[in-house]
Order: sequence, then structure tokens, then C-alpha cells
Amino acid sequence: MSQAKTVRISGCVGICVMALVCLPSAEAFVHEDRVAMAKSLAHYALGNQYDLLGETNYAVLEYEKAAQFDEGSYLIHLRLGTGYARLNMLTEAIEHLELVHRLNPEDMQSHYLLALIYSNQKQYDKAAQEYELILKTFSKAEPQNIEVYGYLGQLYYSQRKYDQAIEQFEKMLALEPLNADVMYMLGSLYLEVNQKDRAIEILKKSIGIDPEHDGSLNTLGYLYTEEEKDLDEATDLVNRALKIDPDNGAYLDSLGWIYYKKGMYEKALEILIKADNFLKDPVIYDHIGDVYHKLNRVEEALKYWELSLELFPSQKEVLQKIEAAKNIQVRK
Repeated sequence: MSQAKTVRISGCVGICVMALVCLPSAEAFVHEDRVAMAKSLAHYALGNQYDLLGETNYAVLEYEKAAQFDEGSYLIHLRLGTGYARLNMLTEAIEHLELVHRLNPEDMQSHYLLALIYSNQKQYDKAAQEYELILKTFSKAEPQNIEVYGYLGQLYYSQRKYDQAIEQFEKMLALEPLNADVMYMLGSLYLEVNQKDRAIEILKKSIGIDPEHDGSLNTLGYLYTEEEKDLDEATDLVNRALKIDPDNGAYLDSLGWIYYKKGMYEKALEILIKADNFLKDPVIYDHIGDVYHKLNRVEEALKYWELSLELFPSQKEVLQKIEAAKNIQVRK
């Protein structure tokens, strides 16, 4: 529906020019907007119902139709991003979630979802940027962002940015000083930066708060083993961890390594072979190789050192062991 609208253009004296311009009326705009909005809401509501029923494919189809009638709705694009993520269509999910941010910079859900997607894709730098943005955006009225500190700390850990990871977990510990899980993560991180005294201190606190925290028990026991400080106490700590989780390959590796340090090589080999049944790990293979070497079974030692390298190449110490063992074989 349109109307003829007369426009007067002034020019030289005595001259009037009349122009006819066809423009939609205000009523037409309002009517079309209302129809489009109604259609968008109908498709959005239907998509929401499909979501509740777990029918993500149909939900996404309805949200797409809703977006055709209302391209500027950040909520529709948020639903689309979530739906595509569930369908593992991550490129499409990212596209819509980034659009959410442009339409509504204050929405944080899109950044959470983007961080999870980037983490899943092992794009840890991008994931960390999303969590950093979330932390910067949080209001001062809600400073205790325990969950975000944890996510960001774990991302920094996966990137081997240990100092930055420690910073995040220290913030968590300041907010929750009796959190044994946070202490365990911090203890493990301090080990990575070779601050062993701090690691021991914090792992002991973790066990003091939760005597059955198997991660802290095992890590402290393994640390004592590596330092050869108190192998009997190390045995007790690791056995306590194994009582809680008897099929844990990492804990069995720790116990086997204790027996190695005690010079009980046959017992160490028995436990390390058992650890290998539960966990294929380069450290376990390295330890088995060391035990075989002590037992003068060089062929078996070489086999397991090479298996260790297959899982984690460029281990300098393992490469040196292999070269040394092969040189001795050549001399013989």
C-alpha cells in the first residue's frame, strides 16, 4: 500500500517544481513489522519446544526461520549457536555466537559457549581470550568468579603457561581457602615450575583438609619418591590413594617407582606392568625400561623406551638411555 506524496522544491522566483514520490506509509511499516515479529516469535517458540523435547535438528530449523524475520535478535542467534554446537556444526556455531556479541556485547553466555568450543578444538589461545573477556566484564558486585578462574587456570595449564595458571588458582584459593581440589591443582603447578617446597606445603594442606584426596596423596607420594626423602611415607601415601582408586594407572606407576627406588626391581616390574594395563603413558614405559635395564634385560628396556618415545617424542633423557644401551650392545 502506498500514497502519492507531493514535494515542493524551491528554486528561481516564479518557478515551482512538483515531484511525485512513492513511499510506504507509516501504517504499512507498522503492519509489516508486526507481521514479521509475530512470525519470528512463532518460529522461536516452536524451536524452544523442540529444544525441550531434545529435537535439536528441528529446533535449529525453526530458529533459522525466526532469524529470517528478525535478524537483529541476539537471543535467536544465541539459540542457533547453542543448537549448532550440540550438532557438532562448530563453524556455524561460532558464526552465530560471534554475532551475538556484536548484537549484545553485554551477553556472557555466548563467550562461555565460544570458550568451550575453542577448548574442544584445542584452540586454547582463543578459549583463554574468551574467559579473560568474561572476567573483565563481570560487575564489581559479583567478584567471586570461582568457575571462570578455574577454566582459565586449566587453559593456561594446557598451554604450559604455568605462572599464569598459578595466578588464577591462587585467586580461587583466596576466595575458597579450604578447597582441597584447588590446593591439589596448585601443588601440581608449583611442581611444574620447580617450587617443590611450596608444592609439598600446599599438598600437605590439601590432605589435612581432605585425608582421602587421592590426587594429593599420590602427587605428594611421588614427589617424596623423586626426592628420595622418605620412601616409607611415600609408600603409605600412594597406597592410601590406591585404596580409593585401585585401578588408577598413574597411582600404580607411583607405587612401582617407589619399589624401583628401594631397589626391589622384580616387585617394581610387576606393579608397573599392571599400571600399563590401565594406562598407556610415556612415563610408565620409561619406568618399565629403567627396571628392565636394572635387571640387565637390555632388549626389553630398549623396547619400552622406544614405546615411550612413540607416545612423547623428543624426550632427551630417554633418547640418551637408548643411545647408551645400543652403544654397549655394539661393544659386546
